[in-house]
Amino acid sequence: MRKNNNTFHICVKETDLSVCGRIALGARSKAVPPGVRAWQQACIAALIGMLLLSLPGASRAFAAVSGNACPTLDLAFGQPDVPSLPHLCFLQDETQALGPDDVLAGRLPMDRRDASELVFRHNQSAYWVYVPLRNLERAQRVWYLQLDYPLLDEVDAWVYDLDTGPGAAPVLLDMERMGDSRPFDARPVRHRLFLLPLEFGPLQSLAVVLRVRSSGAINVPLSLHSGGSAIGWAQDQGLSQGMFLGALVLLALFNAALYLRLRIRQPLYNAAYIVCAGLFLASMSGLSFQYLWPGWPWLANRSVPLTETLAILSLLWFTRHFLGIDPDRWPRQSRLIRLLARAGVALFAASLFVPYALIIKIDTVYALACMVAMFGLGLRHLRRGERAARWYVLSWLVFFAGYLAYGLAAFGYIPGFMAQERWMQIALGSQMFLLTYAEVMQLHDLMDRALGIEATARSSLQHEVRARTEDLRAAMGALERANRQLRDLTLHDPLTGLLNRRGLDEALDQFAKSGEPAARGVLVIFDLDHFKRVNDVHGHDAGDAALRWVAEVLVNLLRRRSDVLARFGGEEFVALLAATSLEDARILAGSVLDHVRRHPVDLGDGVTIPLTLSAGAAEWRPGDTPQSLFRRADENLYRAKASGRDRLVADGAAG
Repeated sequence: MRKNNNTFHICVKETDLSVCGRIALGARSKAVPPGVRAWQQACIAALIGMLLLSLPGASRAFAAVSGNACPTLDLAFGQPDVPSLPHLCFLQDETQALGPDDVLAGRLPMDRRDASELVFRHNQSAYWVYVPLRNLERAQRVWYLQLDYPLLDEVDAWVYDLDTGPGAAPVLLDMERMGDSRPFDARPVRHRLFLLPLEFGPLQSLAVVLRVRSSGAINVPLSLHSGGSAIGWAQDQGLSQGMFLGALVLLALFNAALYLRLRIRQPLYNAAYIVCAGLFLASMSGLSFQYLWPGWPWLANRSVPLTETLAILSLLWFTRHFLGIDPDRWPRQSRLIRLLARAGVALFAASLFVPYALIIKIDTVYALACMVAMFGLGLRHLRRGERAARWYVLSWLVFFAGYLAYGLAAFGYIPGFMAQERWMQIALGSQMFLLTYAEVMQLHDLMDRALGIEATARSSLQHEVRARTEDLRAAMGALERANRQLRDLTLHDPLTGLLNRRGLDEALDQFAKSGEPAARGVLVIFDLDHFKRVNDVHGHDAGDAALRWVAEVLVNLLRRRSDVLARFGGEEFVALLAATSLEDARILAGSVLDHVRRHPVDLGDGVTIPLTLSAGAAEWRPGDTPQSLFRRADENLYRAKASGRDRLVADGAAG
């Protein structure tokens, strides 16, 4: 009789009646002769049938998973949050052919495990999880079911109402499709993790059926939060993530400032490493998908291997420059870094099209190989007594502690991904701080060394340096004076002291670029009439005296600082009258012509030469260039000579 009771007790707990039959038959097979087994089976079947008919709702208990197999979690007001759901029912769907009705109907046996232990390494299966919940309050309540692992491709959730009456099937209330393979806006709650809101009526029982599938490792750390605590938890998480990423941004900006100030490459590579590693963590935590590319599920899936490879490449080049691995001095170490860098570039390209499940494993092996290589290089330089290498090695020791735990959790070897994520942030932030501190210490040592060399040189060679400095200053002063004299010679006419043709061209270019067109002024070209006759009759010395006389008249009558006077060539002179109207220019030019006409050149010994000038004037117009302005003034000069000389012809009139 005791054996029969035990058999019945086991059968009541089973969800598959055929299993119960096998257990009962197994329990009696050794005690009863074989000829009576058929009679025993009939009795057991009748007993089970009577039990099903006598218990209200018992058929529903055996037809659905929500019976004794999966305990219901009771929720009450004031109850603390459940950080990890206990005793969850789950099953592995290797063919990916099951649906939520199969889970509800209980046609397949389900295992039970706490949510913190629902950790599975990569495979091609989907996983189903059944979560029955009951509201004990006589009021409506909102709870949030949270899945704390953001790196899942597909997370499908069905919410059923279990209070449908005896024998009735559960009613589907809601269905959500989430995951990295779907747009971020498809989630019911905009959060980096997977949050499913559950609205309970008074004393209502709900069941959540989850289907999880991913191309990487699968973690299903489910927790439950009330409405108020979910908001507070999200705020705390956002604050901590923001503070961490903000600290990384500050470190990156500090290194970028070092690069801009000192123009050495290692702070630039350190800044690149900080940015890429920050993006890697943001991708692993789901923040990149939430804020950077919510409409790009493909990029959200690929961002993890891409940013991981970029971070390693940046760190490789930082190591090369920080440890001073020069190809001439350290050929083997330099070849190793170049080999690892080329492999990283190839993996970065492969990450764009190789399946995620494969490339993430290759990237992880590559990252570990690079980390071990860089750590070994740091140890080798530390043994040589390099002070900065000790901080470099220490940064790797801190980093390895967090990276190994984080990697094991991400690949499903250990539970507690969220806890390992916080530890990884601490380890990575500490490594970045130590690397930056090592940079500063290295620069400090270099500055101390430079200051020591400078002090030694100052004490031993101070006298010589001072003497050479004075010699250099004297030489620089002489060179500057020579340059000024050379410039004067190249820009001025040696006979008259006025600008020559080259100086005039520079003045015209400046004239064309300055001020408004209406304020730029007038160009006047003067020409000595019958100058060849002066040279032929009186000689070239008399001709030179005449040219100097005209230059003196121009300087005395047109001596504003803004005006430009030049000897254009031979007997032609140019006056550039800035900010002067055409009428004023006519008056000034007329006074020059009148003065030359009334005052002959005195050659001494009572010999004088009468001179006259012809002039052409052109006013700057909109659209003019120095060439067009000079051309018009020259045309007006030609008209003045053609009309009898000793006169001025300006734009529009002759005088």
